[in-house]
Amino acid sequence: MSSACALVLAAVLTATASSSPTKEADADLDGDGTREHITLEVTKPGAFRLSAGAAVAEGELPGVRGVTVLDLDNSDKLREVLVHGEARFRLFRQEGTALREVPLPPGTPSASGNGFLLCDVPMADGWARRDKYLYDAKQPGFTEVPQELYAVGRVLPPPGQVLLQQTPGSTDVVTLVGPERALSLHAFKPDPADVDGGWYLAGVAGTSEDVLGWIPARVLRKKVNVDDGAMLGATVVLPELYASGLKPKVATSFPLLRTRRDDAETVAKLRVGSTVTLLATEGTWYLVQSETRLLGWARAGTLTQGLSALKKAAVPDKRAQLSTLQCRLRAARPAPSAGREDWQPDAAGLILENEYASTLDTYNFCPDGRVVLEFLVDDYKKYGTWTLDGDTLKLELTRKTKQLGVGEPLGPPEGVEGVRQYRKTTPQEGTLAESLTLDWREVLEDVKTPSPSYGPRRGTPTCR
Repeated sequence: MSSACALVLAAVLTATASSSPTKEADADLDGDGTREHITLEVTKPGAFRLSAGAAVAEGELPGVRGVTVLDLDNSDKLREVLVHGEARFRLFRQEGTALREVPLPPGTPSASGNGFLLCDVPMADGWARRDKYLYDAKQPGFTEVPQELYAVGRVLPPPGQVLLQQTPGSTDVVTLVGPERALSLHAFKPDPADVDGGWYLAGVAGTSEDVLGWIPARVLRKKVNVDDGAMLGATVVLPELYASGLKPKVATSFPLLRTRRDDAETVAKLRVGSTVTLLATEGTWYLVQSETRLLGWARAGTLTQGLSALKKAAVPDKRAQLSTLQCRLRAARPAPSAGREDWQPDAAGLILENEYASTLDTYNFCPDGRVVLEFLVDDYKKYGTWTLDGDTLKLELTRKTKQLGVGEPLGPPEGVEGVRQYRKTTPQEGTLAESLTLDWREVLEDVKTPSPSYGPRRGTPTCR
């Protein structure tokens, strides 16, 4: 057998039953019901001889310490042997009368018997990226499971004043963080075009602020300040993601997906009874960290079904949902004509006007889930709550107010037909049980037209 070795950075490899390396062990490696006697001999400094029954393998490994028997995949009867060195190791399996080496991927690995291998790879910024691999006993070998984001969990001071961007590589800025405020790094997104690049999802540590943004890895490593002019010239927008921080237990197993698509690949399937961390949300999707430090996305509806103790929690996050709706609305609208100021999403909420048939309906959406629908006639208003289901806004209206005219009516306002006015009015209030829906896709298609019916209005919505 070749003595070429797959050398990897090592810690203790955790099997189904964790154990310390020894020079001797007994285990059924090939699944034939007979236990092989396994021995490890240091033949010279940096070299070893591994025996399992009649099978023998020799190789090189600095600081040989011992062996452990692993079960990488408990769905078969096979076992593997790990040779531990000083911060390095090699993996073998028995095939007939020979010991065959299984090439290991880079990083510090751990395994739990479910057919997957986790490998921690040190990164330049002082944390370890956790890669996931699927074990194929037929090759044998490992295939990487693609991930979009990696858990970081590090707090550090910024190199100076830095801008947090709305999305990776965006010119839109959500906030400026000064050197006196520590950054909490939640996740890392690699840049396929730059091996030393990528972006960190970050927020301000040690405060109640839950605004999240992205900072380039290269910027984080530079000891520079952002010019004041850079902030003045930047477009300040609402964040795409808000921090959550909830740590519920899994009541029903569900998958974490690689991206925010229902047909995306599965990164991990959560174990019942395990504790997860909800890192961030844009209202509809949540970025979830598993107990094994893997990151993936899950819909808000999936979380409320699969996680315990969420019935009273703010899931889904209405503020994040409203922020996302506004960002989509801004992106769909044509660029403003010269000299006109562009409408921007507002953290206070959204005022949406719908003009049709010589009348005007105004929706006031507030980030706490309340809504007020205003009509042009009689100061008529309906009050209730809104929820988002996919692209459909559902309004449940429970109260109404209006100004009822008293006495002889006056003529209608100039240019308006069918509207009565009175010298005196008296307020009226009543209850409602009315349900309405608003398709956001239809709104987005409408605002793209030359003469849209829908349009946002600047100002603070009134929801009381």
